[in-house]
Amino acid sequence: MRHIVFQGRKYKRVIMNISGDAPFHEILKQVNGLTIPDSPHDDEHTRYAVLELINNSIRAHRENGIKDTIKTEMNVKDEVLTISIIDKGGGFDISKLPYNISDQVDDIDTNSCKFQEYREENQYKRFGMGLLVARRLFREFDIIFYDETGSHVPYRPGGVTGTRIDMKIRWANV
Repeated sequence: MRHIVFQGRKYKRVIMNISGDAPFHEILKQVNGLTIPDSPHDDEHTRYAVLELINNSIRAHRENGIKDTIKTEMNVKDEVLTISIIDKGGGFDISKLPYNISDQVDDIDTNSCKFQEYREENQYKRFGMGLLVARRLFREFDIIFYDETGSHVPYRPGGVTGTRIDMKIRWANV
């Protein structure tokens, strides 16, 4: 029976509510307490991808003065692990990424001029890598924007309350 190991104990479901004000070492301690036995992915890679997305959410919360927590939920059901990261950071414009989010991840060149321009435009505070790292690891990957009622909406400035990213690991494919 598949499970998640978190802080040394077995679970079917783990929820981490992370404050945008939490010190990074505390967040790292939480994420480093996660292992997924028999996962097709190296645990270190999984933790890194999750941490990248949490970091994106924290940055959005801090930049927008949002005090709500960022929810990271891991759930095992029917040989599938779903990891969801849910924030209230106001969403983001996918078209401003240095690549097309719908492109095949193996076709995206992180050394391209677009990536370099993106980094320069953002004073090297953003690198465009968090989503890409997660998409490379989790081939089942969805970005959903939602409004104040929780309804899924397309991104538009001021019309989005937050972002939900869902990623899946299927053991059946191992």
